[in-house]
Amino acid sequence: MKLLNKKWSSLVWALVALVLLLSIGNPVQMLTMSFAAIPFVILFATLSVGAAIIYVAALLAIVFLLMGTVGSVVALASLYFIIPAIVIGIMFKRKRAAWNVFAAGTLAFLIESILLLAFAKVAFDFNFAEFLRTQVDASVATLESAIPSGINMDMIDLVIKQMNMMLPVMLIMSALYMGTVTYAISRRLLTAQGADVNRMRPIKHWMLPKSLLWYYLIVIILELVMSGNTDSSFLSIILLNLSPLLQLAFIVQGISFVFFLADFKRWNRAVPVLITIAVIFIPLLYGLVRIIGIIDLAFPLRQVVSRPKQ
Repeated sequence: MKLLNKKWSSLVWALVALVLLLSIGNPVQMLTMSFAAIPFVILFATLSVGAAIIYVAALLAIVFLLMGTVGSVVALASLYFIIPAIVIGIMFKRKRAAWNVFAAGTLAFLIESILLLAFAKVAFDFNFAEFLRTQVDASVATLESAIPSGINMDMIDLVIKQMNMMLPVMLIMSALYMGTVTYAISRRLLTAQGADVNRMRPIKHWMLPKSLLWYYLIVIILELVMSGNTDSSFLSIILLNLSPLLQLAFIVQGISFVFFLADFKRWNRAVPVLITIAVIFIPLLYGLVRIIGIIDLAFPLRQVVSRPKQ
């Protein structure tokens, strides 16, 4: 990309953005939507705001013309990716601290998701619980023969109720995912193009606040006290949403320790990356890394590991 001048580089990224926008509404969007904001980040990070807006306006006009009446819906849906991209891109260009760029982009995705749900509720009387029920009923009808006999509709109703109560954490997780993918990939691409952007501290140096341990202890105690209580009280909703967020934080801390250990032991760089990927798919490893994260936060584990042998 360094061989491309600024004009051609912008045209290439505009073309990438167009392809990603045209994938909205197609089955392939399951693969493409994670990356839809990235080309817009690069446009706003490398061009003036005015020039970037001209590119975006031209792209939306092309989408509208190519997709007809559906194009207007796609153009509106694309704002979900464009607005956070503007925030991240401009902050990259202004050389803001890396953590601030990531946090602002993630917050933009989260606010948009909340506003989108609110709009759907007001304009279309959208009900998330009813939507879940419709999706589950369709899945049950399709896979009726494959559902274990021990699972009845009461259990399914309980799962739907809990998922509805966990809507806040699902929105936060979604925003974190989109913010992480957008920030991480766009920063690397901008660096490859020669742009001077700030980067976060290496993951091996990350340390979360120790106060999270006390929050987690309080959550565990309250969960034990309220064990078996399936109501939808305010406290139950808070616990149901706070617990997975705290567990995710300890997972991040555990992964940080894995990278620290790999660097100290001079392992191949691929080892901690593969372990991080494996955590997503192997529940046992997920639990182990979470425990390591808690220990690393509670005790001077890194000092013990790196202490010179007598």
